[in-house]
Amino acid sequence: MSELVTIRTFSSSVDFEMVKAYLESMGIECFGKDEIINRAYLANVNGGAKLQVREEQAEEAVKLLIQGGYLKDEDLEPTPEMKWITKLLNRFKK
Repeated sequence: MSELVTIRTFSSSVDFEMVKAYLESMGIECFGKDEIINRAYLANVNGGAKLQVREEQAEEAVKLLIQGGYLKDEDLEPTPEMKWITKLLNRFKK
């Protein structure tokens, strides 16, 4: 069985369901992680609702999200904090 990868995280369960339905309508099998706890408690508890797809469909799913306007190219760029952390960690790998 293939691995599941998280392609997007949502603070709103409504947004999660909308994007999930969009991808499923395009033939992408979707799974949710932490969406029930996100609905039952405060938004973003446990990091929000995570939209997951099979690893082999991840690239296609991301392309569809960009085409559908649910994701922007810049959303895929690491944050300045992550760039700094990566740079710092790379110094220790040498």
